[in-house]
Amino acid sequence: MGQRRTASSRAHTRSARTHPHKADADSTRTPTVGGRAELVRHSICMVSDFFYPNMGGVESHIYQLSQCLLEKGHKVVIATHAYGDRRGIRYLTNGLKVYYLPLQVMYNQSTATTVFHSLPLLRCVFVRERVTVVHAHSSFSALAHDALFHAKTMGLNTVFTDHSLFGFADVSSVLTNKLLTVTLCDTSHVVCVSYTSKENTVLRAALPPERVSVIPNAVDPEQFTPEPARRHGDRITVVVVSRLVYRKGIDLLGGIIPELCAKHPDLCFLIGGEGPKRIVLEEVREKYQLHDRVRLLGALDHKDVRDVLVQGHIFLNTSLTEAFCMAIVEGASCGLQVVSTRVGGIPEVLPDELVTLCEPTVRSLCDGLEMAIARQQAGEVPSPETIHKQVRTLYTWRNVADRTEKVYNGVAGQEVLSLDRRVLRLRSHCGSVAGSVFALFAILDFLFLLLLRWLVPDDVIDVAVDASGPNSRWRRDVLKTRTEKPITAPAPPPLTNHS
Repeated sequence: MGQRRTASSRAHTRSARTHPHKADADSTRTPTVGGRAELVRHSICMVSDFFYPNMGGVESHIYQLSQCLLEKGHKVVIATHAYGDRRGIRYLTNGLKVYYLPLQVMYNQSTATTVFHSLPLLRCVFVRERVTVVHAHSSFSALAHDALFHAKTMGLNTVFTDHSLFGFADVSSVLTNKLLTVTLCDTSHVVCVSYTSKENTVLRAALPPERVSVIPNAVDPEQFTPEPARRHGDRITVVVVSRLVYRKGIDLLGGIIPELCAKHPDLCFLIGGEGPKRIVLEEVREKYQLHDRVRLLGALDHKDVRDVLVQGHIFLNTSLTEAFCMAIVEGASCGLQVVSTRVGGIPEVLPDELVTLCEPTVRSLCDGLEMAIARQQAGEVPSPETIHKQVRTLYTWRNVADRTEKVYNGVAGQEVLSLDRRVLRLRSHCGSVAGSVFALFAILDFLFLLLLRWLVPDDVIDVAVDASGPNSRWRRDVLKTRTEKPITAPAPPPLTNHS
């Protein structure tokens, strides 16, 4: 009698029929104990609207994680929308390939979506690069939701990382939560950056907790090192580096500045960032004549953040909501005392001796800053080098990559739902109205995919040359040129005049 096929073998057979390139990639499985197979190398496509040249927490997370996965031998490509003249294919450090797709931006660097218009572009990327895992980032990214939707239609494994916290009461949160429920109901696995974020996502998307993992962000400690010589010895500097928007608590900052400046003549504020709430700080500076004590630096490039941080003694974060605040880790890595609001996942980030947590009120934040100023004046603060040595061991990108790799290994053996089961999942999980609407979208997406495969079959699409991963031609060429003698470039052909 023949052996009964496992779920993974059925998924592999179906994938070979619907996506031949994925079947080729699955051949990298190697047998292990018990006859099971483990995927040794993955071909990963990171997808988000937010990437370089835009800078922020999501952008840094995608770039640093991709670089560490490249070091581990995986193939990684990134898909995002075009930024101005930056469109087409670009290469970053270590052969990291980025597809800047010609998609229209709707609001705050997020693309407009009709679900179907992105399928031809993303299908081309997935087939060309023989993608096996699609990893989307950020609930705010329409392109991330589109990529997950299309990847499941193509039979690919999917992972989603949620970087934000949402409420449940206002209209925007209700709509976003419903979209997230539809997107994640049949996504292979979900990653959150803190346990608070996990609880929030599980409630918002009605997910079983075992399908959600917690993998925090990290900081490159070599980029954020202390430099005490840059500090002003005759005054205490409070540094704020943040987008100047409502949810970052800039209104609280506007109430803190005049009160503390009146009490401490040697106190000054150094504020980096841009946003609509900048006018609040400018009005406070003008009203209380604090031009020499409150400096607004405007938007900062990521490479310039460290130069601002090392000038301060105290790092202040006034956020009203945060899933995981990378800024306070960067500030602590530069040797600063950290004063922050006690919201979201922030209490999980740093040990108690490195951060002073306050309630999100002006009074509480002023009290926390008073304590930090008193410690600074009394010389009771550990040296910046001591703080840096403690922080650099807490969060590393290589540890994040190791844990993310385990997620990829787990989803590689999972069965991707067929269309009929996916339609049933959408209708049962997302409600009768939204579930039926998106079930119809899933059917139309599948029919559109069949049309595209009829017009341009998968085997007609050129397979891209691997710039990274186990079969990287880029690395082979580099190693070859290092071992061989330099090759002299051929002489240019003679110029001729044509009448």
